[in-house]
Amino acid sequence: MIAIPDETRLASLAPLNELSETRLARLSEKAELSRVNRGDTLQAPNEDRSLVYLLHGQFTLVSKGGGADRITADSEAAREPLFDGRPHQTVARADVDSVIMRLPRPLFDVLADEERSAGYDVHEVQVDESGMRLFQRILHHLHAGTLDLPVMPEITLRLKGLSEEEADLTALGRIVQLEPSVAARVVQASNSPVYRRSGGRVTTLREAVAMLGFITVKKLALAMTLSAPFESQSPSARRLLKQNWRTSVAVSVTAAVIAQRSAAGLDMDRCLLAGLTHDIGAVPIVTFAEKAGISDSTELSEVVQGLSGLVGREVLEAWDFDEDLVEVPEASTDFMRQHDGPADLADAVVVARLFCAANGGDDTALETLHTTPALSRLQLPGEGPEADVEVLNAARAELAELEKALMGAAD
Repeated sequence: MIAIPDETRLASLAPLNELSETRLARLSEKAELSRVNRGDTLQAPNEDRSLVYLLHGQFTLVSKGGGADRITADSEAAREPLFDGRPHQTVARADVDSVIMRLPRPLFDVLADEERSAGYDVHEVQVDESGMRLFQRILHHLHAGTLDLPVMPEITLRLKGLSEEEADLTALGRIVQLEPSVAARVVQASNSPVYRRSGGRVTTLREAVAMLGFITVKKLALAMTLSAPFESQSPSARRLLKQNWRTSVAVSVTAAVIAQRSAAGLDMDRCLLAGLTHDIGAVPIVTFAEKAGISDSTELSEVVQGLSGLVGREVLEAWDFDEDLVEVPEASTDFMRQHDGPADLADAVVVARLFCAANGGDDTALETLHTTPALSRLQLPGEGPEADVEVLNAARAELAELEKALMGAAD
């Protein structure tokens, strides 16, 4: 008589091997065995909500295109669910009397999400029971691919797609006209001490291009458009996202100044962009909570702090950003991060985040700023951590005009 496999056998099956013993035991309680007579069939669409494993016998799987695979219970292929990774219209026919096991896929998804969240470093963010439920719901939707991610603003998409071969003022002007305030804010940013060269003030987009070059101006214009996803119709959500945007702006201009002062060879414009998008994960989290009717701002802030990096990576991947930018939301939450090689964008954002928090009165952030490995990798001109922080403090006056330009309509 065929019995439900013990936990050792279950742990050898994929993807059940992702679960701990405790969660695997919870899943096995819902296992169901079924006999399938020779010649009977299973239809893939009917098994969407189950993980189906062949425990005894043999099946032939036939896809809509006519391909066929034979699977026996003692084969390597039987370690995976019958229909996973196969066309949706696949049919499994029993070649002999066989036994299958069904496990509920929704329960597995929940347990797998619990496993991931248990293993995910929330960087000492403490959430209560209600907050943890929200945390796990968002994580579930994220891993299931059903979390609504923000769409890249149309003007951002067009600017991002403007190639160097098309690099002329007419093409840039045509795109910027979609959002008239962008050109004015680019000019304003060009006059900030961070970007300004010697000579008179810039008054037009053409003069900005002449002074900074087309590529830098394009990146600045792109940065000016990124406040749109942080807007919301709900007053409570709008307040939280507005604060997130303010912080992102402060971090971005600090990261740009770090790149300017650093001997590590970082691109100032990419550091600016990395800072602006480091907390983009807050947007879908707050949107999800808003739709779910969750309005506790403290609880929501804690969940944002715990999950924003993970979700932010997904957003930037969906937006097809370069990998060095994609990794920043998650990597910059680890203030003690170690990595081989020279300083990267995440290092600049880590130091910028800690510097901004310290300037907001966070003593712990100041202590961490003095000890984070990112600071030494950035090769700022000070002699030691405290002197490096003073270099950034001396540059604070340069940040105000650029911050104002980036805040724009979101202010």
